[in-house]
Amino acid sequence: MSRRARLIWLSLLIGPVAFAQPGSPGAQRPAPGNLPPAAVDISVPQRSTLSGQDMIKQGREYRANMDKVAGELQAMVEQSRKQKDIIRLNCVMDKLAQVKVTMNIGDEAMQKLQEAAGRNDDGAALHEYTRMTIVNQKVQVLQNEGQTCIGAELNYVGATRVEVEAPDLPEGVTDPSLEPPPLERPPAASTYK
Repeated sequence: MSRRARLIWLSLLIGPVAFAQPGSPGAQRPAPGNLPPAAVDISVPQRSTLSGQDMIKQGREYRANMDKVAGELQAMVEQSRKQKDIIRLNCVMDKLAQVKVTMNIGDEAMQKLQEAAGRNDDGAALHEYTRMTIVNQKVQVLQNEGQTCIGAELNYVGATRVEVEAPDLPEGVTDPSLEPPPLERPPAASTYK
């Protein structure tokens, strides 16, 4: 390709881009009402509406709720043991173990919350209070899963009723427990033996 053809080709490719740049002589400027929006900082600093002592009080209520859930799950474990239902027992014991581990995390968060509130560190107190809230929610989820393990569904309607209909029996057969007639062997498909 000749040098002249390359320059023409290059000017066709770069020319529209150069004229479209803002501030260039041929660039079109938007109408005053169609200006792009300016960058705005929409971040909101997190502020707690609870005081440190209120967070501690709520954290203690969460902890009491967790103890109640652990007690309920322990009762479900005992019930499953009495019924000798190993599947339910394993399921509920798994949920109970998860609750105990989660409660340990909650205890750690509660201790750090009390320390942060004692030194008036609002940021750390809010962080630990948030951890306590999440731990409480996790324990509630585990409680629901534990109830599902033993079949205590939340939308229980009533006892199940099963109706059985007799199968259609061929004529002359009155007892379905009798052996069926012998089957006839189909003819051989090939004479090769």
